[in-house]
Amino acid sequence: MLKINKEVCIGCGICESSCPFAAIEMSDGLPIIGDSCTLCGACVESCELEALSIVTGEKANTATISDWKGVFVYCEFRRGALAPVSLELLGIGRKLADTRGVRLSAVLIGHDTGETASQLIGHGADQVLRVDQPELADFSEDSYSQVLTALVKEHKPEIVLAGATAIGRSFIPAVATQLNAGLTADCTKLEIREEDGLLMQTRPAFGGNIMATIVCPAHRPQMSTVRPKVMKALEFDGARTGDIIDVTPVPAQLASRIKVLETVVCEESNVNIQESEILVSGGRGLESDKGFALIRQLAEALGGNVSASRAVVDAGWISYPHQVGQTGKTVAPKLYVACGISGAIQHVAGMQSSETIVAINRDANAPIFNVADYGLVGDLFEILPKLIRKIEEKRGA
Repeated sequence: MLKINKEVCIGCGICESSCPFAAIEMSDGLPIIGDSCTLCGACVESCELEALSIVTGEKANTATISDWKGVFVYCEFRRGALAPVSLELLGIGRKLADTRGVRLSAVLIGHDTGETASQLIGHGADQVLRVDQPELADFSEDSYSQVLTALVKEHKPEIVLAGATAIGRSFIPAVATQLNAGLTADCTKLEIREEDGLLMQTRPAFGGNIMATIVCPAHRPQMSTVRPKVMKALEFDGARTGDIIDVTPVPAQLASRIKVLETVVCEESNVNIQESEILVSGGRGLESDKGFALIRQLAEALGGNVSASRAVVDAGWISYPHQVGQTGKTVAPKLYVACGISGAIQHVAGMQSSETIVAINRDANAPIFNVADYGLVGDLFEILPKLIRKIEEKRGA
């Protein structure tokens, strides 16, 4: 929380002008902190008299920690459709809720959500808190964070999960800040610790070289974001029943300082390798961007999509939406063909959940062969044309 030392403050107003979120307003010579404060610290740095300070570690909710029960899953609704990661989160959320013996709630925020709430019930939710308002048609960090924060404060879930997508990463940290809660980002494993019921949140650390497990014993809720394609969604069960509760937020929660004039989807950014069942991935072994012509031919022959390692994205051979790995996207296709990829741990972390992995590399000792189901040692410029030709012949037959 932001603390003001009234005895030191002289009412100069510098903090008001330095706040990037317009969360401070001077009144009777003292700064008044609004709800839009994100604790960014800009005002603290601007105050030469040190009249402002951020107090962390407040344990106001420790005494009532037993009041926090249940699991919340933020289900991302964008461009008129539910993000697939939402169903994956309901899958792990269902397991966590059953272990704790509590209710699993899906939070649906947006506009014109249609039958999405019923879909969430069928995929494991016990109840859906639906906030369907015209003001929420376009995503806005401040309005979405205020709506979700209000719901968490009202219902007091012990666990809050969200997808580590562009939207999730954009506003979930603000929710955690407003709740004075911890947030573990990019989790790859979630489970309940038997002895005390705490959520164990596991994520890669130090560039993926180690796995860190984090717990939050003193504060609620326990909050995590999870990468897409890491968890498994449950099969849809049309017989499941649950409660769909329509929530009408107060006007202040819908207020946004951002006005979206137009949303344009770039063709390149619309590449969704995470939903592809077949991926052909290229690495540094392609030698140049021209090598991706073979990758695209093989992907077309297999009916799949093209992906890549970080090295070739950094080299500018292909755009970032195609990147697989620790700093790219996590994928789990039925078939993953790695061409000229050495198999650095950062890349493997993003594709090791693939059902079948085929590696093609001239280095017989390349680490990629340690995770591959099938390996071809040789020059990919000799192997790929033959492979493409054979596939085309089989399909033609």
